[in-house]
Amino acid sequence: MLEPPPPRPSRPAGTGLRALAGLLGAGGRAPGRLRRDLRAIFADGVSFSVMVGIGESYLVAFGLAVGLEPIGAALLGSLPMLVGALLQLVAPHGVRWLGSYRRWVVLCAGSQAASFLPLAYGAVRGGLPSWVLFLVAGVYWGTGMGTGPAWNTWVGRLVPPTVRPLFFALRTRAAHTATFLGLVAGGLVLQAAAGAGRGLDAFALLFLLAGAARALSAFFLSRQSEPADLPPRPEPVPVAEFVRRFRHGRDGRVVAYMLAAQLAIWVAAPFYTPYMLRDLGLSYASFMLLLALGLVGRAVSLPLLGRWARRAGVGPLLWLGGIGIGFSSMFWALTESLWLLGAAQVFAGVVWSAYELATFLLFFDAIEERERTSFLTLYNLAAAVVIVIGSLVGGALFGWLGGGSHAYHVLFFASGALRLGVLPLLARIRPAAPRRALPDLQLPPPAVRPRAAARGGPALGPLGGPPGIPGPPPAGAGAGGGGGG
Repeated sequence: MLEPPPPRPSRPAGTGLRALAGLLGAGGRAPGRLRRDLRAIFADGVSFSVMVGIGESYLVAFGLAVGLEPIGAALLGSLPMLVGALLQLVAPHGVRWLGSYRRWVVLCAGSQAASFLPLAYGAVRGGLPSWVLFLVAGVYWGTGMGTGPAWNTWVGRLVPPTVRPLFFALRTRAAHTATFLGLVAGGLVLQAAAGAGRGLDAFALLFLLAGAARALSAFFLSRQSEPADLPPRPEPVPVAEFVRRFRHGRDGRVVAYMLAAQLAIWVAAPFYTPYMLRDLGLSYASFMLLLALGLVGRAVSLPLLGRWARRAGVGPLLWLGGIGIGFSSMFWALTESLWLLGAAQVFAGVVWSAYELATFLLFFDAIEERERTSFLTLYNLAAAVVIVIGSLVGGALFGWLGGGSHAYHVLFFASGALRLGVLPLLARIRPAAPRRALPDLQLPPPAVRPRAAARGGPALGPLGGPPGIPGPPPAGAGAGGGGGG
């Protein structure tokens, strides 16, 4: 169960930049070494978020531009995530082999930065074979998600509880801004280049900038110190015990609902980008606008939902999210008006924010701390498997229906119906009573792509917001430097 959080320090005068200066400035309250670590963690999160906005967000769009069919593009947004989930299982061995959490995280971050180079090369050459594109995407997700457990352990020890709430609140705000600016810049560059007939050259530029941003992130990771007394290896949770808890454990009931929801979500979620760009024929600027509106809906609603959760508890928040995401995909099929689609994106951002926050809090409350890393690693793997299954089911249904607008609409309504159909599993969850003191919400830099983000968010968090809707990283992904957000 949750323990009361430690007393919070007096808040630096003012908010925003003034509060950040109070923490990180030369005359700040933090000791010199801690101040340097906080600066590096902050800069890493901002750099990573730029990469997400300007590079990762447009990976599926690039696949469509170089000739992938809708089913192939949908699988590009989901299948490589399984590689990332599998690499999480290798991470503890990598840390032991290198003898350092920092070395492992920096190695993976640098490799993720390098994965953009073949994408940029393919854009300049006019295309990439499909198998190469999937291979590169697998390396991208694998090196990103593989850092999550190690980054959590490492940075969790670097940031003291007394400054954690303020620091991560300011860092998340900066990450939202960086992702938004990267997303907008990428969309405007693609739109301008498409008008001049040089769309693939624009993708090359975006991927180079994204790789540079991740390389800068890796540099800031290398500047963080590494404590000598990192915690011992966490208590493992056997696979059989993980499955048994689906029926008998409070944590297992949460996971059972979330996995069922993920399966339903990913029947349609990977087809969002192909539908908007290929079927509706939206320009890159219009597509960027829709992604940005989903991001705005999440960013604006999250603080309000957090205050509501303090008053009413997690249960109402979870039901709002569970019901809301059931209808969010259906709205995509009801109109071709850009403004109504934008309104649907704002709605989806709000309900996904409620779902993310509720499941984050449930994970924190239901899973014992000594088992958390192992339990969430198994959850990430299970979630990646059901994401791939959902995508394959959606692809098979899309192909059986013969493609086209009708097939997309059927997928969107079928996915919504399935999301609503798993609500009885939600009813089995018994959240704790409302608490004024909720755990520190170290929420992620927003993502705007089909996700199982590899890094960038809370120490805990659910997997699987749909394309175009910001969502958290996989449970156990790092809050700042380790893998993808």
